Amino acid sequence: MTGHAMMEKQTILIIDDDPNTRKILSDILKIKGYEPFTAKDGTEGLAFLEKGTTNLVLIDLGLPDMSGLEILSSIKTHSPSVETIILTGNASLDSAIEATNKGTFSYLQKPCDMDQLMLHIKRALEKQAAQATIIRHGIALEKINAELSRTNAELTNEIAERKRTEEEKEGLILELREALSKIKILSGLLPICAHCKRIRNDKGQWEQMEIYIRDRSEAEFTHGICLDCLKKFYPDLYKPR
Repeated sequence: MTGHAMMEKQTILIIDDDPNTRKILSDILKIKGYEPFTAKDGTEGLAFLEKGTTNLVLIDLGLPDMSGLEILSSIKTHSPSVETIILTGNASLDSAIEATNKGTFSYLQKPCDMDQLMLHIKRALEKQAAQATIIRHGIALEKINAELSRTNAELTNEIAERKRTEEEKEGLILELREALSKIKILSGLLPICAHCKRIRNDKGQWEQMEIYIRDRSEAEFTHGICLDCLKKFYPDLYKPR
């Protein structure tokens, strides 16, 4: 693998005091094409963040030397562009609200469904990339506007250059709109029924989970029957492997 390809890999730091959790998450992230690093506590994690660029941090809420919320505050103070996801085995409404207010992308309870966690990681990194694009293009647009503010006499001698600049501006605006369109994500706390698993929308109505997620993201659902349900509800069709 070339050095350029390595630089393009997105770096994810795992801060967790459980070695098994660090190993499992690290192995899965490598398979998914990310560059994972691990830290056993908050001190080690923050020291790693000071050394270089990290795209996203998975933070265990209960660490031996400091709370995950302290780490979250430090990250958002010193590296606000770094995305974070809180993982905890002792979820509470208070800690979820505090983590959300401090700017975490997601708050997930352990043990996590790996597919769900990978989806949250993907969405967080998409948000980060889109915001970086907006910042880059904002700087570029400022430079273009500065060029366009020259005196009429100067612009008369630079008609050809101005035409090229306008074309660049239009291209940047199109890319900016595409970047903004990608920031359609689901985050924060979702009120969900503990029995039927329906989600209450912003109008106070209860919707099926599939409909709620489909209308607010780019996800599409397919349906099938898992082996456990096949064995339970259709025993005649169940054939053990």
